[in-house]
Amino acid sequence: MNMITDEMLKKKYDKLYKKFIKGAFSEVIKECKKVLKKRKHQLFLNLLSFAYQKSGKIEKSIGVMNEALALNPNHPDFLNNMGTCFYMLHKYSEAEKYFKKGLEIDNKHLHILNNLGNLKRETYRIEESIEYYKKVLNIQNDAVPTLFNLVGIYRITNQKENSKQYCKKILELNKKLTDADRQYSLVHNYVENDPHLIEMLKKVNDDDLNNLEKIHIYYGIHKAYEDIKDYKNAFKYLKIGNELLKKETKYNFSQDEKKINNFINFYKKIKKVKTNGDHKGLIFIVGMPRSGSSLIEQILASHKKVFAGGEIPYMQEIANKIINEEKIDAYLINDYKNQYLELVKELSNSSPIFTDKELLNFVNIGLILKLFPNARIINCTRDPVNNCWSIYKNYFPIKTRFVNDFKDIANFYKLYLNTMKFWQKEFPKNIFTLNFESLIENPKDQIEKVLTFCNLEWDQNVMNHHKNSRVIRTLSFDQANKPISKKSSNTIKNYKDMVGDLIKELKI
Repeated sequence: MNMITDEMLKKKYDKLYKKFIKGAFSEVIKECKKVLKKRKHQLFLNLLSFAYQKSGKIEKSIGVMNEALALNPNHPDFLNNMGTCFYMLHKYSEAEKYFKKGLEIDNKHLHILNNLGNLKRETYRIEESIEYYKKVLNIQNDAVPTLFNLVGIYRITNQKENSKQYCKKILELNKKLTDADRQYSLVHNYVENDPHLIEMLKKVNDDDLNNLEKIHIYYGIHKAYEDIKDYKNAFKYLKIGNELLKKETKYNFSQDEKKINNFINFYKKIKKVKTNGDHKGLIFIVGMPRSGSSLIEQILASHKKVFAGGEIPYMQEIANKIINEEKIDAYLINDYKNQYLELVKELSNSSPIFTDKELLNFVNIGLILKLFPNARIINCTRDPVNNCWSIYKNYFPIKTRFVNDFKDIANFYKLYLNTMKFWQKEFPKNIFTLNFESLIENPKDQIEKVLTFCNLEWDQNVMNHHKNSRVIRTLSFDQANKPISKKSSNTIKNYKDMVGDLIKELKI
């Protein structure tokens, strides 16, 4: 009676896989566990592992994969899945071992090849990354995720024509993949009656496209009109795109306010916990998006002693874990400190100084300085109106939720200011405020101050940051790879008649 036939399993698997695709991960986990109690089937082990991954339960996913590999240690899907787990934990060396072992068994495994491309990109081995992506396309030339990966990697390495070509390839496969239209706009200089602008204007009225698909086109049209200096239309389409994106994010400012207050209260709770934090060489760059942070990190990265880590989620992940711990003591603090240092080691190439440019770490400054009392915090600031406008006019992924409405941006900006006031009072010696306008007005003077604050001697290379071959993976990569210019300091001047609501909301 309790026997499960292969036919029954296939039907069950197909049903659960459909639920997995729809995001019903809890249900998939529950049903997979029921099946696996009766029969240890490889497909269900793999699906259970994926469902745990999607639910953020990586350690449980690893546990399931250990079971699976015990049954079949040479199954490439299992090896890929285990590699993915370690990749998600930022343990890149361990992830690479599993991916490469899987590739030894199946050298045409598309998921492994693509994942290795992603891993090489994350660890700044760009040429190797491109090689793996191209291997995927040699096997399957319509692999859309890989095509998008190449679009992005060619864009940030300033290979604009290559990026354009892959955008065109994606749109030839499916015109509804409109993120390719938006990304094409970022590497294209538009002129009057530009064929791609005309195409986007037609496409945006296509009833066959949903709102998410149209959003990308609205941002692309904005960029095109900005290029041809038609700022009225540029603002019109930007506003529509932002309004649609806000509907999708369903942003609620009070949730962010509560979260940040919770972290401040958490710091107050652990403030008196004694720790042994003698580690030196960590620089955390914080602030609002579009505040000049990529530029200062690139400047620091040009110093012979510094490795720039970019925007990495390590500290926020630690913060989300530790805030839920029942008991916080020196031993636990030390454990989390070592976890962070282990992750940093994966990237840093043993450089004595490491920068972490996860901007929203301004929330976690108390925790950072509890783990690392000798850490340096560079707080990047910019003229508030220009800063907030630059946020509004750029496309951010849905996970960055406060960026699509003047009121939301202004409220979050003021919350950021108040949070930094608190930290600056608590840690006056650990925080250096760097103003973007001051940096571009007097670069050498400001850079000298930053280096002194970070206990770094002068290195002439910092004045030639634009010659640094390091790849920047943020929105500001283009600006940060150019000599310092005053042109980027006042981006709002062409829209001064359209941003009255933003200025009113800021009231700073």
